[in-house]
Amino acid sequence: MAQTTHIFVYGLLTFPEIVTAITGRQIQMKPAVLTGFRRYGLSQSPTQAPVPVLLAEPGHRQLGQLLLNVDEQAVKKLDFFEDLDSGHYVKTAVRVEVEGQWLDAFCYCAGPALAPYASGDWSPERVTEQDKQYFIQTLIPEMLAALAKGSQ
Repeated sequence: MAQTTHIFVYGLLTFPEIVTAITGRQIQMKPAVLTGFRRYGLSQSPTQAPVPVLLAEPGHRQLGQLLLNVDEQAVKKLDFFEDLDSGHYVKTAVRVEVEGQWLDAFCYCAGPALAPYASGDWSPERVTEQDKQYFIQTLIPEMLAALAKGSQ
């Protein structure tokens, strides 16, 4: 059986249409809570759309979504989308609460390149339909082309 993993998401990846555009499939999501972390906005963003970061913050409970049973191919695409190689984000093992159960998962926390710019709050309402379309029609197809080219 193929290896799958759960991924806690708290920003752009909480939008099913963005996850589907990246992975090429619909991935089941459930509301989840991550204890000891907090979502922030960025004072400077690497894209034109508002993106958040996650930092460890004892005592805080961050609401988000849990992507369930993500297969290895989809994980590679999500890792690439999160720009792990650049230090923008760091993949972190966490435990999240979903429907009263605790599950092991990964999440993408702020890496050394973005952590200094964490500033203020971020909410999904800040992402406009235009922002989503920019990701789905422009940024994600460019990213997937770069990933395909890099794995040849």
